Amino acid sequence: MTISLKLDDSDRERIERQLASGRFADASAVVSAGLELLEEFDGARDRWLDVEIRARFADAAKNPERLISGEEVFARLEARHRSRESGR
Repeated sequence: MTISLKLDDSDRERIERQLASGRFADASAVVSAGLELLEEFDGARDRWLDVEIRARFADAAKNPERLISGEEVFARLEARHRSRESGR
């Protein structure tokens, strides 16, 4: 099957850099590798949503004392940010 693609300059340059690296024989191989990575990413995201999120909700239901409020989350993030800013 032949598919024609219209690439902007940035995408064309990225493909050319991959070809220049010698890792790929042609542009089709570069696109194929990118599609494989997308499928791996989608699978990992789906596993995370199906497994990890369910496990976290189950843990929260079993251990509600470990939960913290949104206000506490933001207070901790702001404190961390201030700490990092003062260290610069």
